[in-house]
Amino acid sequence: MRVISRQADAGIEIFDENLEPLRILPAPPEVEGWAVSSTRDGLVYATGGAVVRIGPHGDELWRFDLGPNAGNARTDVTFSADDALVWVYAPNVYAGRAAQDEWIVLDAATGAVRSRRALPSSGHGGAQFPLRDGRMLLDVGEGRDGSQIYLAAAASEIHDFGWGDRVLIDVSPGQTRFLTVHHEQEDVAVHDFPGGGVRFRLTPADFGFDEDSGVVVEWSGGFLDDRTVVVVLTAEDEETEQEWWRHFRVDAGTGEVLGDLGIVTIHGYDLRPLGDGTYVITDTDGTLRRM
Repeated sequence: MRVISRQADAGIEIFDENLEPLRILPAPPEVEGWAVSSTRDGLVYATGGAVVRIGPHGDELWRFDLGPNAGNARTDVTFSADDALVWVYAPNVYAGRAAQDEWIVLDAATGAVRSRRALPSSGHGGAQFPLRDGRMLLDVGEGRDGSQIYLAAAASEIHDFGWGDRVLIDVSPGQTRFLTVHHEQEDVAVHDFPGGGVRFRLTPADFGFDEDSGVVVEWSGGFLDDRTVVVVLTAEDEETEQEWWRHFRVDAGTGEVLGDLGIVTIHGYDLRPLGDGTYVITDTDGTLRRM
C-alpha cells in the first residue's frame, strides 16, 4: 500500500495503514516536494535551494545544494522503491539556475551523487513514480507548452516517450500499465508499460456528456487496483458558476465505464487511490478516511 502523508504546521505528518498518525518529521513551510520512505520513518524534502534527508528521530542526515530558485518552479523528490536512492527532478530553467533541467539520483544514506543528467525540458514542476525494478517514471509539466514523460534507471539512458501532450497520472500496482490525461484535458488513456501503446482512450462523451457541455477530464484519479481505474470528470455549472467533479470507475483492461463512485470530495484532486482497491479522501474537518 502507498504511504500516506501530508504537510502540517510542524512538518510532514505520516500515517499508518489504518490512517492513524505515526509521527511528524520536521520540514519548513516552504517545502516544494517531499517523500516518505516505505518504512514510514524517513523523509526527504526539497526547498527552493536544497534537498534534505531527515532521519527517524527528526535529525538532518544530509543536505544537497541545488542553488537558489529565482522563478516559479517546484523541485520534486522521491525515494526509489527500495529506499536506497533519492531521485530529484530539478526545474533549473524556470528556477533560473541553468539552461537545462536535471534529473539527479542521490544515495539515500549519504546524499552522494549517483548520476546527474540533463533533460530536454523546461518544466514548472514534476511528478515521479518509483518502479520495483529500480527504474523511475517522471512527468514534467511545462505549462502551456505541454507535458513530457521520461523513464530511466539510475545509470541508464533516459527514454523519452516523445508525446509532449500527455500528463502521467498513475502506474498500475502490477506495473504493466499506466494512465495519462491529455494536456488539454480532452481524453484519458490507459497505456501498456513499458512500451506506451494505447490500450484504450476515453473522452467525456464516453461517460455520457455532450461535446458542448464543457466537461473535461481532470488531471487526477488513478488505479484503484490492477483491474480498475478512477477517472475524474469536471466542469463549471452554467447557472451557479461553481466547479463540480465526479469520479467514475473504468475497467483498466477494456475501457468499459463501470459507473459513478457516488462520493463527495473537498476538491477534484483529493481522492488518492492506494492500489489495493481502496482510496483515501479528506473530510471537511481535515480527517482522512480510507474507503
